[in-house]
Amino acid sequence: MTRGSKRAIAAYCTLTLMAAAATAWVLMRGLARLDLVGDAVQVRIMECHSEGGGRGGSYSVCSGPQVGNETYTLKIRYDGREGEIVKAVRTPWGGYEPVDRSFVSWGIHVLMPVLPILGGSVTGAFAVREVRRVRREIRSGAGGA
Repeated sequence: MTRGSKRAIAAYCTLTLMAAAATAWVLMRGLARLDLVGDAVQVRIMECHSEGGGRGGSYSVCSGPQVGNETYTLKIRYDGREGEIVKAVRTPWGGYEPVDRSFVSWGIHVLMPVLPILGGSVTGAFAVREVRRVRREIRSGAGGA
């Protein structure tokens, strides 16, 4: 087995694992954002301000108490108005995002996992092809000697 074959197999396997991780992340984010997990809470917006800036651009962050539990303040990335009550859901990584059940949001969050799945399938197929090629070379080299 040549050094190039080892590198190719390692690279294809790494890309496949990264695509699997991206698929899991996008899927979990979509389930949370569409409130398919069922852990949504209501937040009464009390204060909004801009954060960020620079190359990433600025975005609006609002905070306010959870309806029914006024002692607990939640912070969500949302462009809203003070006094508005928003349905928000806790994401698996600990933050809160507003629930969005519009048609476009459904389309985005249902179709988005398809991209990393396709990428992972292609790189996985390349990894399998490379491993089979190396095995074929090893067998043909051992049989001829």
